[in-house]
Amino acid sequence: MSQRSRKEKTLAGRLPKPVGAFGQPSKPKKQKNGTWRTAVRFYGAWGTQYLERFGDTAGEARNRLAEAMRDHREQLGYSRITRTTKLIDLAAELIAELEGDEAFTDGNIEDYRREIYVSTDKRANPNTIKIENSIGHLQVWQATAGELDRHLKHLIALGLRRKAKQHKIILRAMMGIAVRHGAIDTKPIDGVAGFTRRKTQSRGKVKDQHALPAFRAQVRAWANGEEIPGTPAYKSGPARDWSMVWVVDVITGTGMRPHEVFALLLEDINLDAPDPTWTLVETKSKGTGGWIRNPAPKTDNGWRRILLPPHSVESLREAIEDLETSGRPNPMGLLFPSRAGTLRNPNNFGRIWRAARGSEFNWVTPRTFRKGAGTEIDHASGDPERAARQLGNTKAVALATTSTCRKPCPTIGTCSSAGHGVPSAKSVGFLWGHIESRTLTEVRKPLPTEVRMGFFVGMTGFEPATT
Repeated sequence: MSQRSRKEKTLAGRLPKPVGAFGQPSKPKKQKNGTWRTAVRFYGAWGTQYLERFGDTAGEARNRLAEAMRDHREQLGYSRITRTTKLIDLAAELIAELEGDEAFTDGNIEDYRREIYVSTDKRANPNTIKIENSIGHLQVWQATAGELDRHLKHLIALGLRRKAKQHKIILRAMMGIAVRHGAIDTKPIDGVAGFTRRKTQSRGKVKDQHALPAFRAQVRAWANGEEIPGTPAYKSGPARDWSMVWVVDVITGTGMRPHEVFALLLEDINLDAPDPTWTLVETKSKGTGGWIRNPAPKTDNGWRRILLPPHSVESLREAIEDLETSGRPNPMGLLFPSRAGTLRNPNNFGRIWRAARGSEFNWVTPRTFRKGAGTEIDHASGDPERAARQLGNTKAVALATTSTCRKPCPTIGTCSSAGHGVPSAKSVGFLWGHIESRTLTEVRKPLPTEVRMGFFVGMTGFEPATT
């Protein structure tokens, strides 16, 4: 070997260890306290780390070090997620990631936070099941597919099917963080059994629409303080909110969601147009637990012009008149403000809705008449896309949720106690035009029998909107 070759070899020094490799474990050495110690170097991307293990014997120390080398994963970045990280700490890391992602709104993050942490509000149910008080104490390596599956099935057994689905979504995101940090190799949530579809007998949209007049009449009776099946008469406490009647008329007539109704502004409503309409964006919760009105919907489908049926137009006029005469604070210009003039909480609305529907209409939800409204527009216009714009859905969703037949379906026409028949959708004709608003005293009177059974809810006989 030449002198130059020896010099180049000397300058080169030792070859660097591959990133992610271990060095040679040291020979076990007996300590002063009688135990044995062995160690090894780990050459990671962020530098060299030392792993050491102790044992009562040299062989035990070697075995413990071998297990540590097998389970060791390099943690990159500032947050250290390891196999021993608790799920509640992993959930905190998930919230931090969501807050740094512009794709997630404050409402999205609040939805995650509500299912992760137990509420500190004194009014909250202390027995509610959240990730924090159920599986939050588990470490990452303990959160096996079996443990997570038992947790989700326990929620389903308690009748909390929706909560189980929400927990599954959150756990999937949490375990994704653990995989990215190298704490585990695969997501254990992928091994959880899927949710079986419930095969409940469908009532049918036509049958739902036929129940609408009686349901509206019952809501008025409830608002008047009368006894209805499943809800006793009003006796004491805060008076029942009559605006519930107007909200129900708007929801059942347009197919809107509750949080969309509570986002309506007075300036968005045009009742004097040939086709009464309003423009819409939704309201959603913010990080502090309050509610805000989003300036824009999540998707382009949320921007839409909504056609209003006559009973919804009448209720809107009555609600506007009530705002003008009552002098209630309304700094945001909302159509249905709370008593304090702020946005209403859709969760509180659900409680009032259940009281107003009673036991006779316990199958009715705020979405029950949503598909019926879309179906009526689809049959009247022959355009599923027009129905999709009314509901804020895509055209594909509209085709799946509206009626499967293209012929007109029966509509609630001039049915009354006198025994009038039910005409078809084409023969009904949708009632636009000016509706005389009654005084608030007349509004709160029970509906006559003929009026209760004489609603036109078929959205037919109008020209489809162009926007």
